[in-house]
Amino acid sequence: MKIETGAEIKKEAVIDNIKKIINQTYKLLPNREEAIDWETPLKTIIEELSGMDILLNEYHSILFPLLCKMQGLFSFQNDEDYLDYRRCIFECLNLLTSLKEAIATCQD
Repeated sequence: MKIETGAEIKKEAVIDNIKKIINQTYKLLPNREEAIDWETPLKTIIEELSGMDILLNEYHSILFPLLCKMQGLFSFQNDEDYLDYRRCIFECLNLLTSLKEAIATCQD
């Protein structure tokens, strides 16, 4: 698949990267539950997705709401916000799965 820079990237490489981000996103749940730093890994995920948003223009309709939700996770700081945090994580995971499936079905 051709990315914004004009480079040809195998879609399998993009899919593998999305799978890695899915795993990192899922890991945010136990990190928060166990009072382990979840904000630093979240910042890293957002950086990767921001770069992906620049390189994969045709997937803005998925990446933009995903980035918005990821950024919004920082607003859930209190213990009573945990259920909202958890809900938002699963919404992000659904968007990541949609992105992975969209890329898997694209024509090279």
